[in-house]
Amino acid sequence: MNHDDIGHFGVEKTLERLKKNYWFAKMTKFVTKYVNSCIECAYAKSHASKPEGLLHPIEKIDLPFHTVHVDHLGPFVKSKRGHTHLLVVVDSFTKFCFIKPVRNTNSVNSIRALDDIFCTFRNPDRLVSDRGSCFTSHVFKKFCLNKGIKHVLNAVASPRSNGQVERYNRTILDSMRAVAVKHGEKDWDSHIGTIQWGLNNTVQKTTGKTASEILFGVSMRSEINPILNKVVAETRGDCDITTIRSEAKSRIDNNMIKQKEHYDKGRKPATTYAVGDLVKITRTCFSNEGQSKKLLSPYIGPFRVIKVLGNDRYNVAPVPGISSTQNKRPTTIASDRMMPWIHLAALQVDEDDSDGCDD
Repeated sequence: MNHDDIGHFGVEKTLERLKKNYWFAKMTKFVTKYVNSCIECAYAKSHASKPEGLLHPIEKIDLPFHTVHVDHLGPFVKSKRGHTHLLVVVDSFTKFCFIKPVRNTNSVNSIRALDDIFCTFRNPDRLVSDRGSCFTSHVFKKFCLNKGIKHVLNAVASPRSNGQVERYNRTILDSMRAVAVKHGEKDWDSHIGTIQWGLNNTVQKTTGKTASEILFGVSMRSEINPILNKVVAETRGDCDITTIRSEAKSRIDNNMIKQKEHYDKGRKPATTYAVGDLVKITRTCFSNEGQSKKLLSPYIGPFRVIKVLGNDRYNVAPVPGISSTQNKRPTTIASDRMMPWIHLAALQVDEDDSDGCDD
């Protein structure tokens, strides 16, 4: 009653209320166990602490199109040509990007756009994407298998795992907004080529070179003022492509170290889970559109860990009959979105502890 009926307060407040009128042996541990085992509290109470999970950078191989990152950007207003989304593809090493307008996000359109890129250059060894239905479909899996591509799917709601393309998405969106101010939002797809050219021929802060230089070994001709192309070509001294890529690789490696140091400063090492552990997961999807979300529980669960994947990622599955989620399929979750469920065994009262008082 002192916990459930007056607002589900924490251990200290509940214990102080009890101490005013009652005493029994091992009272502190009993109250701690009871409050930490409360189902309503497990779903409803968020925890204010330093976020878990350190950064695990993906190793950058100094080979163009060894690893590519892919994502959809949109939806946008349907253009005059019927396009609603962009498929953004970024090469992990050179930072060379491709921006393909598509009519929708289904697998067929995405495969067609990717196949056009891969047939022009090469099939990547590794392709990184989120878990959108386009990339988890049987058709897309078969496409990757036939091409000999290892498909790496991010953990759910973990955009940092696909940070290469997520960063480009922000830049592309800003450029598109600026273009739409002048040309209108119905004609956005006719200017995508210009934006793509600009991204690939502007010096990248990380590499110190343009993406075109690292990929092709030369600077592309300027389209802004073609009359100056001849003058620029006469004065420019292009480096050997091996030297360019070696310098870019060195800068990328140094930048990865700095990024990890900066990211890890505000975080703590992730909790380690084992197969069979019960966990709850931070809610990301809210179904009551148009209504306030303030009273919705911040967690869903419980889920059971069914596989440890490494790099603070786990395969989890909802517990049949008691899980609060509608989705019954296993999924991959990063540890920073997981918290332990109620572990009664870890809260057992110590029989040798009399709570500091005699019986």
